[in-house]
Amino acid sequence: MGFSKKDLQKKTIPLVGFSGETANSLGEIVIATYAGGINKRVRYLVIDGPSTYNVILGRPWLHLMKAVPSTYNQCVKFPTPWGVEKIQAAQKKARVCYKNALKCTTSPRA
Repeated sequence: MGFSKKDLQKKTIPLVGFSGETANSLGEIVIATYAGGINKRVRYLVIDGPSTYNVILGRPWLHLMKAVPSTYNQCVKFPTPWGVEKIQAAQKKARVCYKNALKCTTSPRA
């Protein structure tokens, strides 16, 4: 994304994963985030570790966007000046992106 560790504001917060593992954040960064025609400045905690996710948008983002998530429908809806916007999950695309990301992080065999 073009950021380095010096762009982070130092903030160490323990984060607990889905399976109970703990990781400390390296810091936080505020990034303009575009979703459904809305651009908001969002504060992200940054960790150094493997993840199947590029970002996890939690309650602060949902509240900022006045969003309503649906785990059953795998989508999130939020109001915009143009009506209600919907972001739908795309499992197949997510798997392809994840596989491509793994290819970029693995080193070639000698």
